[in-house]
Amino acid sequence: MELYIHYKELPDGLSLEDFVGELNEVLDDTGVVCGGEDFRLDLELEDEKVNPKHCIVAVRGYLCGAGFPRDTALELAGVASNIYG
Repeated sequence: MELYIHYKELPDGLSLEDFVGELNEVLDDTGVVCGGEDFRLDLELEDEKVNPKHCIVAVRGYLCGAGFPRDTALELAGVASNIYG
Protein backbone atom coordinates (compact mmCIF):
# COMPACT_ATOMS: atom_id res chain seq x y z
CA MET A 1 0.00 0.00 0.00
CA GLU A 2 1.40 3.40 -0.94
CA LEU A 3 1.28 6.44 1.31
CA TYR A 4 2.43 9.87 0.12
CA ILE A 5 3.66 12.72 2.27
CA HIS A 6 3.11 16.15 0.71
CA TYR A 7 5.10 18.98 2.28
CA LYS A 8 6.06 22.49 1.24
CA GLU A 9 9.08 22.82 3.52
CA LEU A 10 11.08 20.85 6.04
CA PRO A 11 11.33 21.99 9.66
CA ASP A 12 14.40 24.08 10.47
CA GLY A 13 17.53 21.97 10.80
CA LEU A 14 16.08 18.86 9.12
CA SER A 15 17.68 17.78 5.85
CA LEU A 16 15.92 15.60 3.30
CA GLU A 17 18.40 12.80 4.02
CA ASP A 18 17.65 12.99 7.76
CA PHE A 19 13.91 13.08 7.03
CA VAL A 20 14.11 9.88 4.96
CA GLY A 21 16.33 8.16 7.51
CA GLU A 22 14.08 9.05 10.44
CA LEU A 23 10.97 7.89 8.57
CA ASN A 24 12.63 4.57 7.79
CA GLU A 25 13.39 4.20 11.51
CA VAL A 26 9.78 5.00 12.42
CA LEU A 27 8.52 2.45 9.91
CA ASP A 28 11.11 -0.14 10.98
CA ASP A 29 10.13 -3.32 9.11
CA THR A 30 6.53 -2.22 8.46
CA GLY A 31 7.35 0.00 5.50
CA VAL A 32 10.01 1.97 3.66
CA VAL A 33 10.52 5.26 1.84
CA CYS A 34 10.61 4.18 -1.79
CA GLY A 35 10.95 7.41 -3.75
CA GLY A 36 9.30 10.73 -4.31
CA GLU A 37 9.23 13.95 -6.24
CA ASP A 38 9.79 17.57 -5.29
CA PHE A 39 7.99 18.13 -2.00
CA ARG A 40 6.56 14.60 -1.88
CA LEU A 41 7.86 11.38 -0.35
CA ASP A 42 6.46 8.00 -1.35
CA LEU A 43 6.22 5.29 1.27
CA GLU A 44 5.44 1.64 0.70
CA LEU A 45 3.62 0.16 3.69
CA GLU A 46 3.66 -3.54 4.50
CA ASP A 47 -0.04 -4.43 4.55
CA GLU A 48 0.12 -8.20 4.64
CA LYS A 49 1.61 -8.59 8.13
CA VAL A 50 0.75 -5.29 9.82
CA ASN A 51 -2.40 -3.17 9.79
CA PRO A 52 -1.42 -0.09 7.75
CA LYS A 53 -3.39 2.13 10.14
CA HIS A 54 -0.65 1.61 12.72
CA CYS A 55 1.97 2.81 10.22
CA ILE A 56 -0.12 5.83 9.27
CA VAL A 57 -0.56 6.83 12.92
CA ALA A 58 3.20 6.41 13.52
CA VAL A 59 4.09 8.54 10.48
CA ARG A 60 1.57 11.23 11.43
CA GLY A 61 2.92 11.27 14.99
CA TYR A 62 6.48 11.62 13.70
CA LEU A 63 5.56 14.50 11.36
CA CYS A 64 3.69 16.40 14.10
CA GLY A 65 6.46 15.80 16.64
CA ALA A 66 9.16 16.91 14.20
CA GLY A 67 7.37 20.25 13.73
CA PHE A 68 6.21 19.96 10.14
CA PRO A 69 4.02 22.89 9.02
CA ARG A 70 0.23 22.70 9.14
CA ASP A 71 -0.06 22.39 5.36
CA THR A 72 1.72 19.00 5.40
CA ALA A 73 -0.62 16.23 4.25
CA LEU A 74 -0.76 12.47 3.99
CA GLU A 75 -2.35 10.94 0.89
CA LEU A 76 -3.72 7.42 0.83
CA ALA A 77 -5.79 5.98 -2.03
CA GLY A 78 -6.09 9.40 -3.66
CA VAL A 79 -7.43 11.13 -0.53
CA ALA A 80 -5.21 13.68 1.20
CA SER A 81 -5.65 14.73 4.83
CA ASN A 82 -3.88 17.32 6.93
CA ILE A 83 -1.54 15.79 9.52
CA TYR A 84 -3.04 17.93 12.29
CA GLY A 85 -6.66 17.29 11.31
